[in-house]
Amino acid sequence: MVAVEDAAGVVFPSNLRCALRVNVPVEEAVADPGDGEDRSLSAYMRLPVDQYVGIELPMGATMRRVPGDPDLFQLEIPGLKFLSLEVRPVVRVRVRLVPDGDAVSTWTGQSGHPGGKTPEWRAEEKRRIEEAEEALAAFEAACEDDDQTRVPEACDDAMPGEEGTLEDDEDDDDAREGGLPVVPKPTPLGRPEREDVALRGPCVLIEAVSCRVEGETVEELGVNDLFVFRGTTCFRWASRGDDSRGRALTREGTTAKGSEEEGSEPAEVGGWATAPEVGVSFEADGGAGISGWADIGVGVDPPGPFALLPNAFAEKVGDAVMRTTLKALQTVFLRGLGEDYRKWATDAEYRAAREKAAKEAAAEMNRA
Repeated sequence: MVAVEDAAGVVFPSNLRCALRVNVPVEEAVADPGDGEDRSLSAYMRLPVDQYVGIELPMGATMRRVPGDPDLFQLEIPGLKFLSLEVRPVVRVRVRLVPDGDAVSTWTGQSGHPGGKTPEWRAEEKRRIEEAEEALAAFEAACEDDDQTRVPEACDDAMPGEEGTLEDDEDDDDAREGGLPVVPKPTPLGRPEREDVALRGPCVLIEAVSCRVEGETVEELGVNDLFVFRGTTCFRWASRGDDSRGRALTREGTTAKGSEEEGSEPAEVGGWATAPEVGVSFEADGGAGISGWADIGVGVDPPGPFALLPNAFAEKVGDAVMRTTLKALQTVFLRGLGEDYRKWATDAEYRAAREKAAKEAAAEMNRA
């Protein structure tokens, strides 16, 4: 499999992106069932992550535990078609509950700015480049001036009489040590390879660890050596169990009820102002429910004949394929999660079976 972190910093010709928020209202169980047990949505969402294995997935997709790691699962999605190429993604994901008060840094590809850089950042970069260009021009003039009484020592090494400019020597370590001004290249304006976002608990976080694709022509084209898949999904909930009903849910965290922070989130946090939203919002009326934010990115070096396609066209098609797949997977998954919660909250035998299965899974992991 292609490990995500092994490709950190690699620049790909095409970067596909897809973001989505899905809302699923949930009818929460009564506050006091009479047996002293907490059957709130909050209690359910904090159960061991094994619960995600049994939730129904669309399109024939399956998820199963990877032996030897309690938080690692393998997701297989058959039959995705990109133009004339049909592939079967196999993704390993890490699933964990981020506790209250904890914060984790994870990947996101949605910055809202070209290349992931703000206008202020690019203005500062432009200023640095212009300063370097001025220094380079002054250096070249000093080297070429026959009347100059003091010629920089680096001139002999930098200008051997061949055609070209000093930018040609920007990768020469000896030249840099000699004091040659180097003009940095501007950061590309395309989509970002990666960015990080801080997520505050409580939430359930699913992160892609590695990915490979299978298919009839995959090996022939060497597809698995030409891409990296990144993805995160964050689930948050509104529940009476932790007094989170009526609070504003965001991907980064839940605002404190009645605090100054409530409603003061910036209009664009991690680019999520532009992410499509699916499902009925339950926050305004103080209802219970689950919200899931998904962010997927694929860096691609198009193989074979696909390399001849215009980059904008390839990204548009790739985005559409991922968006359709993500919408189907996440919507059905969250609805299944809501239905599973209702069964868990109302069926004592089902709760007992779930608890037994969790203990057996833990014992199996201890033996592994």
